[in-house]
Amino acid sequence: MIALEVRKIVSFGNSSFVVTLPKSWVQSNGLKKGDIVRIEERPFELIIGIKDESKKAPSEAIINCENKSLNELKTEIMASYIRNYSVIRLTGSNIKNLSSSLKPIFHSLVGMEVIEETSSSIIVKDLMDISEVSIDNTLRRMDMLIKSMLDDSTKEENIESIYERDREVNRLALLALRIFRAATDNPGALKMFNTTYWDLFISRQVTVQLEHVGDNIKRISKLLTMKSNDDLKKAFMHLSGRYRDAMKIYYKKDKQSSYKVEAETKKYIQTLDKLNKRKDTTTASIIDNYKQMAKAIMYILRNVMEHD
Repeated sequence: MIALEVRKIVSFGNSSFVVTLPKSWVQSNGLKKGDIVRIEERPFELIIGIKDESKKAPSEAIINCENKSLNELKTEIMASYIRNYSVIRLTGSNIKNLSSSLKPIFHSLVGMEVIEETSSSIIVKDLMDISEVSIDNTLRRMDMLIKSMLDDSTKEENIESIYERDREVNRLALLALRIFRAATDNPGALKMFNTTYWDLFISRQVTVQLEHVGDNIKRISKLLTMKSNDDLKKAFMHLSGRYRDAMKIYYKKDKQSSYKVEAETKKYIQTLDKLNKRKDTTTASIIDNYKQMAKAIMYILRNVMEHD
């Protein structure tokens, strides 16, 4: 969370003014008297950052595993990853029993590797240089995986592969969220990624929707093997086309087209209930996932509408 403080400007000599730095910020960034900071001037704000970000003290999250379920630990580990801790240390007398269950969680975090493991602790370290990661490329990789899932989603023999690709989409989504947090917390990183706070917000929203789309396709592909007909397949092909249109519009930032495709997607959602004339539960689940995916597509389009 970004802390907001108010400081008084103090006159210093005949030509300078002074504002003191918060002690907590200086200490958390490993700075001391005589160190140099970077100042970036903007129309209504002055951004102060670390001149040499390599001096920033490594951050460590310590997670006590005692009396916690695997789901609780998974949530805590992923939250620490998104918050850009460079080291995650898990401790507890139950580590030995949890080790095999925790490793798939670490595998889902791009750049994190187990560097030390004992009967009472596991240490995971970030080995990735975040400056080499592109926000745009990460989103495009998610998009490519989703399109490949759409291509294979109606074939039963592809289910396992689709589930694996969805897991990769989730990994990339977590990586993107980590990048967004880093750029939001550090103006230097914001400049490094050549983006703005508003563009970050838009990209974050789209990332979340892409993850939802991947989850929907995974569920739809499984359900279609249980219950399918020509009308359901035709509706899914139409939905796949709306997704591809939406992503083209997103990349081009084509506002006019976004209005048209969003309106078409709304009409599509209204027609879906007619596909379940017999009111069976499997078809109802398929239609529900169609609707959720269509809404995610609409949210992507709305982000285009809000883009400068």
